[in-house]
Amino acid sequence: MRFAFNSNNHTLSRARINTLQGVIFFLIAAIIGRLFYVQIMQHDHYFALGAEQRSIIRNILPERGRIYAHASEATDDLYPLAVNKVYYEININPSIISRPQNITDILAEVLELEDEDKEKVLAKVKKDKRQYELIAKEVSQEKIDVLLTRLEELRFDINKGKIEEEKLNDVSDVGVNFEKTVLRYYPDKEIGAHILGFLGYGNDGYSRVGKYGLEGYYQNELAGFSGQVVGEADVAGRLLTDDAGEAVENGADVILTIDRNVQYQACKSLEKAVVRYEAESGTVIVMDTKTGAIKAMCNYPSFDPNEYSQVEDANVYNNNAVYHSYEPGSVMKSIAMAIAIDQGKITPDTLYEDEGEIKFSSGHVIKNSDLKAHGIVDMKEVLASSLNTGIIFATSEINNKIFEEYMQNFGFGEETNIAVSQDVNGNISSLAKKGDIFKATASYGQGITVSPLQMINSINTIANKGKMVQPYIVSRVEYGNGDVEEYEPKVIREVIDKSTASQVSAMMVHVVDSGHAGKAAVEGYYVAGKTGTAQVANESTGRYDIDKTIHNFVGFAPNDNPRFTMITKLDGPTAARFSSDTAAPLFGEIAKYLLEYYQVPPNR
Repeated sequence: MRFAFNSNNHTLSRARINTLQGVIFFLIAAIIGRLFYVQIMQHDHYFALGAEQRSIIRNILPERGRIYAHASEATDDLYPLAVNKVYYEININPSIISRPQNITDILAEVLELEDEDKEKVLAKVKKDKRQYELIAKEVSQEKIDVLLTRLEELRFDINKGKIEEEKLNDVSDVGVNFEKTVLRYYPDKEIGAHILGFLGYGNDGYSRVGKYGLEGYYQNELAGFSGQVVGEADVAGRLLTDDAGEAVENGADVILTIDRNVQYQACKSLEKAVVRYEAESGTVIVMDTKTGAIKAMCNYPSFDPNEYSQVEDANVYNNNAVYHSYEPGSVMKSIAMAIAIDQGKITPDTLYEDEGEIKFSSGHVIKNSDLKAHGIVDMKEVLASSLNTGIIFATSEINNKIFEEYMQNFGFGEETNIAVSQDVNGNISSLAKKGDIFKATASYGQGITVSPLQMINSINTIANKGKMVQPYIVSRVEYGNGDVEEYEPKVIREVIDKSTASQVSAMMVHVVDSGHAGKAAVEGYYVAGKTGTAQVANESTGRYDIDKTIHNFVGFAPNDNPRFTMITKLDGPTAARFSSDTAAPLFGEIAKYLLEYYQVPPNR
């Protein structure tokens, strides 16, 4: 058999082959061209793009600095007033939960739920179409540890008899998840809340910032500085390198001069006194006489900074020890007497005839608070009996400008510069006006306003032999980078002569021993002090309110070598008329504790 060869078919096949070769060549050339373009011409662009896909930036938040008080007088141990505490949120993924009743029982047991709450949890667990349900917030680490153990036991039980591919790998596969959060925690709650302030929310609604007190004043130092880790990660997000970034710096720790035992005693005594004397509010400050270190600063009513939003009135946040300006009343007579003696206008033995009232050319008439004339008395009796006419006599020959300058030197009309927010100036601007009436009313503490801290610091100047020291509440700041900022006692200026201070101190002892302040006495000690019952101006009428007064007492002990200076103040008490029956006994109660606590030997 013979076969014929078709030349046309042969020609067609060769053409197809040539076409196919051309297409292949073109494709290869295109691929090579594309590779050349990508790898050579666009190398930098695609390298950067790949690096961007592999790179990872992780922000590292700093830990907020802590605030400490001294645990006691006898040791250098510190007591935490504001710390960071780890809490957890518990949520579930009902869509993957295979044993709803077991999960519910475990959650109810560990979280100590009542039957009603347990039923609510069970209802959430059974929502098998849902992927998220919140179970609890602010759960302690201790409970989380127990919960993890119980859930791990459940996972082990679920895995029994399952093939490897079906087994649950970790607790999250059981359907229970934990979200860690760090919250600010204040162990002593209401005690010292006004010193600390609280950690609230910023203007953006989510960032956390310090509000009021030390949390606000030291916000930048306590907050620290955020850091970053910059590196490359694998497809699972695991960090492979961390060659770049910025180191995190945790917030600074702030160590206070506050003695936790003194703070606790003073605050609890104040709370009882406000209730006992049916007062609206009250303040106590205890200061180390020689150094100006604040050992206690209390206001009542107070608030729990852990639950700062649960208050009826935001005014409760105000630290009235430094924020409240008030007319101090007769406690100011000790200052006025010191000015008069320092100017050489009187001595403690100077006599004058008290006629019960003094008339001014302006038409004003000032009377004694008891509306009585006491006849011929000396300056010691003026202070002991708190005679308005007597202190006006004592200061009558002092030039008004000189009197104003003395008041400024005693720290009135300017901030104390203590490191707590809300430090106010007070107001002594009336002393710059013409007329003796303004000096006269100021000499017994009316017509001017001061803060409790200003008032105690001025009396502390008398206790400290005429030298004014800077009041301070922060002992040191320990920064995250290892730096330490120390705060040392500082003398601001000498306001009165040492002899003047000694004479006025002795007169203030006479006030406690023989005058209105007998309830401030402590057996076995010479206690110096002065009462003040001040009228309160009505903001709407501009006149003094007949039914409302402020009671305060300022003093120090022992007189010859004071260990502390203290102010006790009660706003609007109604159970007693005068500070001799309210603020003075409160002072005496705390002073007795302090003298025993500091182990001060009796001096009489």
